[in-house]
Amino acid sequence: MDNSMALLGLSLLALLGPDAGASLSLNVVRTKVKHLAHIMMFRIKKLDTSPNMVIEGLDQFPHAEPADRLVKGLPSIVETIKFYQDIMLFLDEVDLIPLVEDTSTMKGLLENWMKVCCPAQKQSAEGDLKEALKDTNKRYGLTLGPAALKRLKGYLSWLLLNLDQLKIC
Repeated sequence: MDNSMALLGLSLLALLGPDAGASLSLNVVRTKVKHLAHIMMFRIKKLDTSPNMVIEGLDQFPHAEPADRLVKGLPSIVETIKFYQDIMLFLDEVDLIPLVEDTSTMKGLLENWMKVCCPAQKQSAEGDLKEALKDTNKRYGLTLGPAALKRLKGYLSWLLLNLDQLKIC
């Protein structure tokens, strides 16, 4: 039994290699972000939001970018993911907890990557999102959540198409 545990330990060390504690590579980050984006899109689809919903006045939600435009860089992605995370936290719905956790994981992964690769880069100011959300929620009530999820799904689709061309900073 002791020999098998020692062999298992050595095998794990060989698999991890000398760079196991080093920062992740861009390919690993891309793969993890793609995986999270697919999971998030699946979760949104399971929530059964109306695909035909059109709501005027919600211009503050970032739209998905045209497919021919490149990703603007990590700060832009982190800022957008945080924006949607804040909206879902504001809505405070039990069904959104897994999505909030996924956005938190994705945001953390990208923030760590940004700290390693772009140490001088800073995120832009967030503004007063909470006040804007209170006003929007008063005006639109139950439609805020589905509209935000629809736009988040569009953004994730766009991100998946453009992540291979990611501009790091």
